Amino acid sequence: MTVQNHRPPKTVVQQVLGQWPLASVLTGVAVGLAIVLLGHWRSGSTMIGAAITLGGLLRLLPQQRVGLLAVRNRALDSIVLLGVGIGIIVLAWWIPPSR
Repeated sequence: MTVQNHRPPKTVVQQVLGQWPLASVLTGVAVGLAIVLLGHWRSGSTMIGAAITLGGLLRLLPQQRVGLLAVRNRALDSIVLLGVGIGIIVLAWWIPPSR
């Protein structure tokens, strides 16, 4: 005979709050885009890269904690997010400033 754990279903608020890793990355990207639109492309691009890099670090959390941030396996997600995030930061600072 098997014993099943019966947990009450999560409320909508608990489900939404459980997506904080993805929400933090998307918020960082949105803030970065707003900064770019204000005319500060280097700072905005750095913010976007930092948010994506944060996503790569957050993807290292356990599977049940990352929510919708998990797409594939942990290693691939982390490598891609860290690579893209660091690449954006490097590219933003490598381009010489306009006169």
